[in-house]
Amino acid sequence: MPQFKRSDAIIHYEVTGNGPPLLLIAGTASDNGSWGPLLPLLPGRQPIMPDNRGSGRTESEGPIDIDQIVEDTVALLDHLGIAEADVVGHSLGGMIGLRLAARYPDRVRRLVTLTSGNVPGAKERALFGDMERHYFTMPPEDWFRLLFQWLFSTPFFTDEANIAAAAAASTAYPYRQSPENFARQVKAFDRMAAEDLRQVRCPVLAVAGSLDLLVPPAAVIAGHQGVRNLTLTTLPAAHSIHWEAPQAVADAINGFLS
Repeated sequence: MPQFKRSDAIIHYEVTGNGPPLLLIAGTASDNGSWGPLLPLLPGRQPIMPDNRGSGRTESEGPIDIDQIVEDTVALLDHLGIAEADVVGHSLGGMIGLRLAARYPDRVRRLVTLTSGNVPGAKERALFGDMERHYFTMPPEDWFRLLFQWLFSTPFFTDEANIAAAAAASTAYPYRQSPENFARQVKAFDRMAAEDLRQVRCPVLAVAGSLDLLVPPAAVIAGHQGVRNLTLTTLPAAHSIHWEAPQAVADAINGFLS
């Protein structure tokens, strides 16, 4: 089980494939398993996928701060002997990627953010605050069904069997995030300050979902203000864009990074 120890955490990560390193940073309530649909579509790359604090098999205690996770990613690159990498981040992972590129410009060659901005908006904070409370009191399958409303677009919901199967699979996932760890990640939102994105020197591709209720395209644009070398593309998908449109997302990533 690949992992490395920092002073206050044991960071789990996965590495697959061969080629130029590609750091994939997951979003809230997600771990390295969230990249499953995308991995076969990124040939000639070496995906490096850490579990953020509060998710997957990474072990840490106490409050979570996004700055800690940014430092975790730098420490992971150091641990693997990687001087510079391309980076893809989804949702919260995109916020982490932007901070990584701003604070350590020599470590990021190119950055792709997926349905992400600079800081969580009021709508996101309210939603995740409510979901935090409900996770402690609701059956997990019911909780995931509510969360799916914000992650997926209408076609996902046309078949009840599909919804039930997805909720059951999420509940049975062996590394499912606990309510306590979900709460730890959500509380980190309250300590997040906007990053000065004028410090980002690398080219950035921001991928928005036209059907995203959580971080709509306008919020993606606003969340990248200050990035000097920005390309924006919008795909017909919701927040979990790499699950709804994996080929289109992969095409955007591969074209941009090459």
